[in-house]
Amino acid sequence: MTPRAVAAIEWLFEQSIQDNIHAGSGENSRFDKRKITQAEQGERKLVVLNISSYLFRIVALFDFDSSPSTVQYLQRHSRSQDLQGQLLLDAYAELVNMICGKVNRALCEAFRHAGMSTPFFLESSCAAYVDLLEPTHAQTYEVAIGDDVRFNLIVCICSSDDGQVDFDVDRTAQPEEIGGELELF
Repeated sequence: MTPRAVAAIEWLFEQSIQDNIHAGSGENSRFDKRKITQAEQGERKLVVLNISSYLFRIVALFDFDSSPSTVQYLQRHSRSQDLQGQLLLDAYAELVNMICGKVNRALCEAFRHAGMSTPFFLESSCAAYVDLLEPTHAQTYEVAIGDDVRFNLIVCICSSDDGQVDFDVDRTAQPEEIGGELELF
């Protein structure tokens, strides 16, 4: 995976998060790269999703806390008043699905056979074992929404061809308008 391709993938994630986290609220957000550190204490949800083609695999690990401010944000984002149990897990998964779905659609322009898994949950301690995937590139981000909501994103890019995957994306394209789209496979 070339540096240009890595930069394109990182940019796609940044744009997708910017487009999907606001939930119409006008909340300020921040997207910072940082070194992988041990996850903060407290109840955490690690939501994982894979985007794959014949040439590479991206493993995106979203590490959320379960604080009241995060749950309130997810209630606003999902337009649901009572998120508990499976409904709360579904809200985490839906946000991850929306973020990665936009990245996947953009990658499909360069790679015809890119596909995306459904989100799944792992114990948050699994994030410490990212190196076992032997990624070509791994980057951790802290995403802050407003003053109270934060989550970590680890983007692992695995490529088997030692730098031969090269592409770029159009960074001047207008944001896409998507609402309630259903994809059937």
